[in-house]
Amino acid sequence: MKVLKKILLVLVTLIVLLLVISFFLPSSYNVSRSATFKASPDSLFAQFNDFRNWQKWNAFDDDYKSVSYVLSEPPYGKGAKQSWVANEKEKGEMTITASDPGKFMSYNIYFGGFDKPMIGEVSFAPTTDGGTTVTWVDKGELGNNPLYKWMCVLFMKSWMNKAMDKSFSNIKGVVEH
Repeated sequence: MKVLKKILLVLVTLIVLLLVISFFLPSSYNVSRSATFKASPDSLFAQFNDFRNWQKWNAFDDDYKSVSYVLSEPPYGKGAKQSWVANEKEKGEMTITASDPGKFMSYNIYFGGFDKPMIGEVSFAPTTDGGTTVTWVDKGELGNNPLYKWMCVLFMKSWMNKAMDKSFSNIKGVVEH
């Protein structure tokens, strides 16, 4: 009985400690990646600004066996929307909120079960050798949910970095043929 009480005390202490630490973890995230391509800003902008293209290179969906999409008409430019369903619990909607050809585009993503959107920004800067540097930023608010904060610290940023890098690699195969 004493051993069981000690185990229970350790578990309760650990849970309390994790909760207390979570108050000091960030309630927001910001992930940024950049890559340089041998392609024009306009050709790279077209990849991000048209939802039909995302399905060719977007590595964020690689973890799902099937994803179904519904695209707005038109599926590109400011106001364009893409909604998806990956399974019963994982669905969302992405809307292009700003679109400046060859320079910048931004979007909001609403994930089912979350109140606040993830905000994405993609900028396109020409290089001196005729290429383009693309900078992709995703950021958002997690609120005060301790589980979300721990997930962000332990998994989310590394997962997002990996998916962005793979997406860039996939885009390279599309625009540098």
